[in-house]
Amino acid sequence: MPKQPISLTIEETNLLWLKGRARVTAGGSVSAAVDQLVAEARSGRLGRAESPRSVVGTIDLAQDPLLTDADSAIRAVFAGSLARSIVAREARAPRSSKTQLRKKTVRG
Repeated sequence: MPKQPISLTIEETNLLWLKGRARVTAGGSVSAAVDQLVAEARSGRLGRAESPRSVVGTIDLAQDPLLTDADSAIRAVFAGSLARSIVAREARAPRSSKTQLRKKTVRG
């Protein structure tokens, strides 16, 4: 069935949600996402709960979740940084245009 162009006015928050859904399910096309939503609503699939997905292993917790050892860890990193030698040099003054233009001429 050929598609027909339409104009659609929706709330800004719904548009943001629709764009996010389009990025995930319809390859980025908002038109395809709207078409998919209408098709799901007509077939009775819209609003059905999907089977639960496991989130096990998707989050890595730090060894110190309350950051009780953070103070000593930051102090150690800072002390190590101070222990390294630092090389500091002053920048040379830029040459003036007169010095650059004055070249030695070779006389033969």
